[in-house]
Amino acid sequence: MVLKTQLILSLIALAAMTSYAKNPKAVIESYDTQKFLREKTRYEPNIGKDYWVEVPVFLCKRPAYDPEGECELVGVITKLQPDGIEQGTFGAPYYHVRLADGRTGYVDAFSFVSNTTAIDLEKAAAECKRRGGPRVGMSAKQVVATCWGEPSHVDRRETARGISAVRLQQGRICYSSQWNRDRG
Repeated sequence: MVLKTQLILSLIALAAMTSYAKNPKAVIESYDTQKFLREKTRYEPNIGKDYWVEVPVFLCKRPAYDPEGECELVGVITKLQPDGIEQGTFGAPYYHVRLADGRTGYVDAFSFVSNTTAIDLEKAAAECKRRGGPRVGMSAKQVVATCWGEPSHVDRRETARGISAVRLQQGRICYSSQWNRDRG
């Protein structure tokens, strides 16, 4: 009985392999589908949330980048909400998105994740304007209280002359120093 089952499964596998050999397009489509299913799970948690464009992205009429006019560039600060994921060309996942102005379309998932943020950029800009930017003479705590916020990196150096720090905040550099006055 076991031998018969193994023989039947082997014949089924052989039939499947020979049909793929006759139809290489089926092999490619199968690979694309497998790729899409693997990547889809990575992007699903973003569905239903609001995002704002930080770097322009292409909004396409179908889930494929089409340089022949089927896509348009969506500018910075545009609000998007993904409501689904579909398989595009070569198995690439594409978000189906709705823009704040009611337009809909597709944005490739990798570009979407790389070029959008969950931070409302309009509110952030208004808050930054309200808090103001850093000015000469501010302490490190005062700089953090400005719209620049916490630094992403601090390079602190201590020398005989005193302490200096270079803070990288939102791609901008803020220098600070505290020199020993008695060392000339």
